Amino acid sequence: MMANLPWRIAGVLLLALCVVVYEPDTGSALHRLLLPLAMAAAAGLMVQNLAAVAFGTFLLATIHSHPGSRDPIEGIGYPVVAAAAGLLLLWILLQRFRARIHATHDARWRQRKAGAVQSTARETRP
Repeated sequence: MMANLPWRIAGVLLLALCVVVYEPDTGSALHRLLLPLAMAAAAGLMVQNLAAVAFGTFLLATIHSHPGSRDPIEGIGYPVVAAAAGLLLLWILLQRFRARIHATHDARWRQRKAGAVQSTARETRP
């Protein structure tokens, strides 16, 4: 836990810097797209769970996106961020699922082999 403390403190400092600089009424790409992505990176440093950050990023980008809008941030930027975060989340969940299936598969084979050894040992006894 203490080994991750410097990364978590860096996340807090990055988030504080982003909050100080952030101006929601400004129409620039920096304030509407890059600073929220930097805030997501800061949250990732603090919680150290990429799936949680990808899920939050996917939800927020999906809520703010308006595909087909004339505004390039809402029409292109947010949908691209939402798609990237959604694909990342899907990849993480699939990797976790595959690891879980592999672990249970190996455990079942070990159990079957142990059961087969015990049953042959019982059959060979006089």
